Amino acid sequence: MIPHLVTLAQQLPPFGVPLGGPDYGRVLLNALFLLFWVIVAGIAFAIMAPIAMRVFNRVTPGIDEMAELKNGNMAVALVQGATIVAMALLVVAVILK
Repeated sequence: MIPHLVTLAQQLPPFGVPLGGPDYGRVLLNALFLLFWVIVAGIAFAIMAPIAMRVFNRVTPGIDEMAELKNGNMAVALVQGATIVAMALLVVAVILK
């Protein structure tokens, strides 16, 4: 059993680098995919935040959240911030799926 592991370890390249060297084309392609998904996530969050605030305003009738925020009501700010964070987590879950 052990001799087989030693020969397998001798065949593997060190630190995950392929034997022929790094594939810069694949690195560039991965960087482009990263940039694309950063843009998609930014657009999704820009759409999601106002929708989250509207949903929050609809489920809390009788409270003017914007006026409370202007008055410095920290409790409303924390709850509204938590709502936006929760909606952002939902968007992340959809994007990563």
